[in-house]
Amino acid sequence: MDVNHIGITVGDLDAAVRLYTSVFNLEVLVPAQTASMKTPFGDRRRDVFGPQWGEMRIAHLATPTGVGIELFEFVEPATVKPEGEFEYWRVGISHLCLTVDDLDEAIAKLVSFGGRQRSEIHTVWPGTRICYCQDPWGVVIELSSGTYHNITGLRPAVGA
Repeated sequence: MDVNHIGITVGDLDAAVRLYTSVFNLEVLVPAQTASMKTPFGDRRRDVFGPQWGEMRIAHLATPTGVGIELFEFVEPATVKPEGEFEYWRVGISHLCLTVDDLDEAIAKLVSFGGRQRSEIHTVWPGTRICYCQDPWGVVIELSSGTYHNITGLRPAVGA
């Protein structure tokens, strides 16, 4: 089993596509498009999002390793940015972690696009650093200079 894709709601789809492709080197698989009850899959989307759903904009991106990132901007009802701070205590997905080649550069780029650095940069193992950030819409993104195995200290064997 592998992660197929992750859906992220943003407040400005065009700006989010620019940010996620420029900062994180994601590939655009399907550019931004509008979806409503008048477009294909409208019934399926209403089934997923509920009877109040009327229209959204959507783009499909992918990481260099093939994990999909589905970006949503809801039009009807409109996307609402969360109020306050990071609610890490709530049930559900708390953050997305992306492995980047240059941690300092990724943080600087994210900030230049209107995001923010939430935490200091922490060394979790020699050669592996992490930093919690947020995109401009409040999505918490942990950036890591190493793989998940590196973060947890379970480094895979050479050649594995």
